[in-house]
Amino acid sequence: MKITKRTFITMLSMVCFLFLFAGTFSELPRQVQASSQKALNLEQIEQKFAQAIKAEKRTVTFTAPGSYTTAQIQMALNQAAKSQNRLLAGSVRFQKQTNSASPNAKYTIELTDGAFIKIKRLKSEAAAVKAAAKALKNRKYSTNYYSDASYYPIFVKMLQQHPEYNYDTVVWRNTNGTYGYHRGSSLSKNEQDKKIKAADQAAKDAVKKCIQSEMSAKQKAKAIHDYLIQKCSYNEQVASSAGNQYHDAFTAYGALVEGSAVCQGYTAAFNLMAKKCGLQSMAVCGRAAGVSHAWNYVKTGRESRYIDCTWDDTEREKISYQYFNVTEQKMREQHVWSAADFPAEDIKYSKYF
Repeated sequence: MKITKRTFITMLSMVCFLFLFAGTFSELPRQVQASSQKALNLEQIEQKFAQAIKAEKRTVTFTAPGSYTTAQIQMALNQAAKSQNRLLAGSVRFQKQTNSASPNAKYTIELTDGAFIKIKRLKSEAAAVKAAAKALKNRKYSTNYYSDASYYPIFVKMLQQHPEYNYDTVVWRNTNGTYGYHRGSSLSKNEQDKKIKAADQAAKDAVKKCIQSEMSAKQKAKAIHDYLIQKCSYNEQVASSAGNQYHDAFTAYGALVEGSAVCQGYTAAFNLMAKKCGLQSMAVCGRAAGVSHAWNYVKTGRESRYIDCTWDDTEREKISYQYFNVTEQKMREQHVWSAADFPAEDIKYSKYF
């Protein structure tokens, strides 16, 4: 067959077109695949946010499916912040750029300088108890504690059970889920430190006077009971006054240094002295004779018993032991409290102090 010049040119053009089409077609899947690889899922977005927060970056950009909502992106940001012991607290600027030719979008997140606050995450009830004890003992009032399931009630309970650390100490809780302790307005840091230091020294001196190393746990508890009744006088004036303002009579300082206290002061002083000689003791708060009252629950050997130094302080020459080392049944004859708020097993937490 004879091929004319015109026919040859026509056939050559068709071959070139076929190669061109084939090249374009084979390239399309690679472009789509490359675009899909760049798109991050929510878990990857969270990881990218975590890396940015750790590096203190203020702008984060990434490609992700355009179907993601602002709420989903913010949830990833919140989780990333928590993983870095941070909590989102400031403003965030959210920008989403879409392209009709692609199912993906470009996301740009801009964070302000104060976008996050530092937190200490508590992941279990046991961790919360230890953290609360440490915060009270070391007066850590600047920490923002946080947990997915709030352990704020534990912080409240620990302060009630250990009033020896309550010198105008306040338990706070924020709407963002953080909580902790802080100092009230009645005492400055310097004043608080001085009173705590003086009470601690007084407790050490008292233990040296009345505790012997060979004493049993019950004998040690009795010695502390007797010392407080002889050393301290019940402050009727403070007890009858209205209001919840701070007064030394509510503290171990009032009982051990000033020699004047109300029930919380007696209880706080007993706890403090108990620690100095190796006894486990906690406060129980409730009501007695129709008014708010506090007393101690103490481990005296293999068993634990209740001790109410305030009610045994009858101002008679002979010390009363009517409420020394008594059972729950005996205590409940005149005292009322919630077992759920002050469970007996909480006595074991005294070891953290």
